[in-house]
Amino acid sequence: MKSNITLSEPERITLQQLALNHIHRDIRTQGTGLLMLARGIKPRQIAEEIGCSLRVIYDWVHAWHNSEIAGLLGGHVGGRYPAMTPDMIAIAVEAASAKSLTLARIAQKVEDKHGPLPCTLETLSNTLKKQGLTYKRARLSLKKTQ
Repeated sequence: MKSNITLSEPERITLQQLALNHIHRDIRTQGTGLLMLARGIKPRQIAEEIGCSLRVIYDWVHAWHNSEIAGLLGGHVGGRYPAMTPDMIAIAVEAASAKSLTLARIAQKVEDKHGPLPCTLETLSNTLKKQGLTYKRARLSLKKTQ
């Protein structure tokens, strides 16, 4: 497969903007790598400079030859799958909204319905925060005795 690419002026400008402004770092890296290829830099030099493997460079070229800019943008899958299912999240939100509970009690309510919790309590806390819920641990105040 040919490892060089030729870019039209609008494609070059689009890749430059992509390399500078895209929200995902891997897409910015791909844009930079393809611009370097278009300038005639060898794939091995690009891999060393960017800090990725040579196979990745060839994958970018393959994606570019198949569907140009759409091939690059379609490659970002967004990372790890969510640990909790939407049903688990709904039960956790319901339990946290009903009354003041600790994270361990909220996790217990989820486990009663769905079995063992597939994540840590910290992940449960972050999930609740993403749903707009914050909680405070229920504290018992001691009465002062005279």
